[in-house]
Amino acid sequence: MKVLWLCNNAPGVVRSALSGKQESQVNWLDHVLQDLLNQGITLRILYRGSGVPGQIDGRCSYAPVPETPAHIYRTELEEEFRQQLRTFQPDVIHSWGVEYHHALAMVNAAEKEGMLPRMAASIQGLCCRIAPHYTDGIPASALRSRTIRDIMRHDSILAQQKQYTQRGELEIEALRKLTHVIGRTDWDQANALNINPNITYHHCDETLRDVFYTDQWAYSRCRKHRIFASSCAYPVKGFHILLEALAIVRKEYPDTEIAVTGRSFLAGDIKSLARQNGYEKYLRHLVKRNRLDGAVHFLGHLSAQDMKQAYLDANVFVLCSTMENSPNALGEAMLLGLPCVAAEVGGVSSLIGSQEGILCAPVNPAAMAEGICRVFSMENQAEAMGAAARTRARKTHDPEQNMKDLMDIYRLLSGKER
Repeated sequence: MKVLWLCNNAPGVVRSALSGKQESQVNWLDHVLQDLLNQGITLRILYRGSGVPGQIDGRCSYAPVPETPAHIYRTELEEEFRQQLRTFQPDVIHSWGVEYHHALAMVNAAEKEGMLPRMAASIQGLCCRIAPHYTDGIPASALRSRTIRDIMRHDSILAQQKQYTQRGELEIEALRKLTHVIGRTDWDQANALNINPNITYHHCDETLRDVFYTDQWAYSRCRKHRIFASSCAYPVKGFHILLEALAIVRKEYPDTEIAVTGRSFLAGDIKSLARQNGYEKYLRHLVKRNRLDGAVHFLGHLSAQDMKQAYLDANVFVLCSTMENSPNALGEAMLLGLPCVAAEVGGVSSLIGSQEGILCAPVNPAAMAEGICRVFSMENQAEAMGAAARTRARKTHDPEQNMKDLMDIYRLLSGKER
């Protein structure tokens, strides 16, 4: 069977082939890719980025798709994709996500080539549903504020929200044309069918990065009262809500700290201030206002192994997003048995229940703080909750079952059912 993948980013194995050295920043698609090749599939990967077309082995080739603004549709990409389809002649076309303009271009190309019935798109995030929640919890004064960097780049928090809205419009157009979609939560299923009642929805859970299937969190080995958050990069990840919650938690547990991936928004040198965006400026304001200096630690960009260690070091993982579908970071934390506090948004409740973690009201620092304090008060008894989360996650993210489900979908699309 010949399968064409359209990816938002190059899998690690492709980046390794392009650079000629082992890539440490593997992503979850690498796990799926290897499992798929083990099934005897011939795979063609189109990815958003740069580089030259190449081949990993006799059954896996790749080529870049020019990286242009995600919210601006490029009609000329349709012809490029039509040529790829004519040359490769895939049995199945699989777009990983619909939130970039190239997904619609592939839908249109497949339609013109008469291949649309054999195409499916996996729902990752849904910009059309995220956009209304992009600025939740941020005051109007911060939304109006722009930094030097924002002015020079014609960017701001509100401009980013507008781009999400534009991406959502392209996303809706793609979903209304597609005949098949792949999802994994009650939320994405409901939204897909709301947008296109005639679409065929296939359930297939997500396989995560290899390293998270080994090791288990233990209270005795963690840093007490350390919160781990996976991102503070943009507003929908809700880090501003977590900072407000931290100020509340520290009234009861004064030594509480946050470890978060990414670069520091607190550096006060001229270079750092010059590249600071409006959201980072607001986060910096919250740290100063709530006297949280020294309580936020930035871990930079982490390899999968270092990310795993960051989970194991923490006392609790907090998902503070204003909207999510099926966040991989929550799945990774659960696989390791780390106690989790999660805002009950989007598809989160399809991944974790009250027995496996603590769900709290969204955009509510007080509710989030209460959940964090509950975990801290459990001390070593939190291991039982973490173990329940691990048991559930090992079913949700079971590589063998997920590959079986994906292959069943591919056979159906290709007409090569057993």
